[in-house]
Amino acid sequence: MLTSPSRPWQLLVISAKTDSELKTATVNLADYLRQHRDFNLADIAHTLQREQEIFKHRRTVVCRDIEDALVALQDSRRVLTNIQETEERPVAFMFPGLGTHYVNMAWELYQVEPVFRTSVDYCCEFLKPLLGQDLKDVIYPHRASQQDQQSLRENSPGLDLRKMLGRSQTQADAKMVAAKSLLNQTHLAQPAIFVIEYALAELLMSWGIRPAAMIGYSIGEYVAATLAGVLSLEEGLTLIAARAQIIQKLPGGAMLAVPLSQTEISPLLNDKLSLSAVNGPSMGVIAGETNAIEILEQQLTQKGLACRRLDTSHAFHSQMMEGAISDLRELVKTFNLQAAKIPYISNVTGTWITAAEATSPDYWVKHLCQPVLFAQGMQELWKQQYPILLEVGPGQTLGSFALQCIENNPAVSQIILPSLRYSYDNKPDLAFLLKTLGRLWLTGVQIDWAKFYVHEHRHSIPLPASLF
Repeated sequence: MLTSPSRPWQLLVISAKTDSELKTATVNLADYLRQHRDFNLADIAHTLQREQEIFKHRRTVVCRDIEDALVALQDSRRVLTNIQETEERPVAFMFPGLGTHYVNMAWELYQVEPVFRTSVDYCCEFLKPLLGQDLKDVIYPHRASQQDQQSLRENSPGLDLRKMLGRSQTQADAKMVAAKSLLNQTHLAQPAIFVIEYALAELLMSWGIRPAAMIGYSIGEYVAATLAGVLSLEEGLTLIAARAQIIQKLPGGAMLAVPLSQTEISPLLNDKLSLSAVNGPSMGVIAGETNAIEILEQQLTQKGLACRRLDTSHAFHSQMMEGAISDLRELVKTFNLQAAKIPYISNVTGTWITAAEATSPDYWVKHLCQPVLFAQGMQELWKQQYPILLEVGPGQTLGSFALQCIENNPAVSQIILPSLRYSYDNKPDLAFLLKTLGRLWLTGVQIDWAKFYVHEHRHSIPLPASLF
C-alpha cells in the first residue's frame, strides 16, 4: 500500500496495565521492528497511537526511522516513562516576551507543519504593508539556502556552547550576526515573536491541545488576548506592529534584572528608574534611563548582588513609555474589543483579566507603561486546577520563572514543558516538539491523532497482539 510522505521524526507510544507488561511490550516492539525493517515507521507510529488501548503505564520515544528506533528504545535518556495515576489535568499556555527570540526560530516547523506554515504566511502577508517588508525575510533570512540546515543540527546533537556564550564560530557567521541585529530591532522583534507564538499555538490546538487558561509575558499577553478573542487576529497584528513602531521612536533606555523582591526594589526607584517586572519572589527587573541603570548596576554589584543587563533597546514597561500613550490609545479605540472567551492572566493586575479591562483602551495603555506582574499572575494561575504549564514560544525562561513562583506549593507535582528549543540547542525543532507532545500524552492529555495526521495519508499496520 502506498503512503504519503511523513514527518522526518516520529513519536512512538506504548501503554500497558503494569510495569512488567510495559517492559515486555517494549521488547516486543523492538523485536517487531527488527523483523520488519522495510516497514514505514510513520505507519507503525500511527497504528500505535490510534489503535492500542490506553492504560496508566505509559512510554514514549521520538525517533527518525526504524534503525534509530531500535537504538532509542534501548537508550534510557531517550525513552520517557510515566504512570498516569490522576485525572487528566488542564493545560495552560504560557507566552514569553522578547529575550529568547532568535533568527530561524521554529524553522523546521515552518518546513514540515502545514498548519504552522499557513499561519506564519498569513500573518506575515498581513503585516507587509504595516512593516514595509516581509517579516519572513527577517525571521528566516536565508530560506532558499537553508534546506540542509536541519540535517546539520541532526548530526550535531546537544548544545552549541559557542552560540550559548554568544561567540561566532566562523567568519561565515557574519551574515547571521547581521540577521540577528535586524531581528532585534524593536519594530520587527515584537511582531516576529507574536507571529511565531500565535502560529505555534494554532499548531498545538490543531492537535487537540487546547488551553484551559493562559498567561503571557509582555508581548505574550497580546498573543493570549488574540487567541481568547479579545482582539481579532488582524487587530492583534495591527496593534502589535503599531505599538512596536511607536516604541521604536521613543528615547532609548536600559533594563536590569536584579535578585531582589518587589519590596526590596521599591526604595531604589525614582523619576529615572521604574519597576518593570516582577518575575519571582526574589527576581525583578528595573528599567529606565541608560545612565541611571548603569549607576544602579555599579551600586548593586558593589554590594555583591548578581545583576544582569538585558539585551534591549528601550526601557519597556516603565515611565519612559509614556510618550506612546496618546497614539496607542487612539489606535485601540478603533478596535472592536471583546470579552475573553478563554480565561487569561493580566500582566497589569496579576490576576484574571476582566471583561471591563480587556475592552478598555486605557487597559492597553497601562499594559504598556506598568510593570509585568508575572510572579503574582503565575501564583494565581496555579491555584486554578494546578495546570500543566506549556511554554508556547522559544526557550524555557517562563518555565524557570514559573518554577520559582510555585515551588513552595507541594499540593501537586509541577509539570512545566517547553515547545521550542533555545537558539543554542542543536536539537531539531520537530523532535523537540514531539518529545513535549509525548510528555503531554504521558501525563494523560488526550491528543487528537486524527488531526495530527490530517495532512498525511497513513495506513494501519497489523501489529502483534503482544503490543496492545
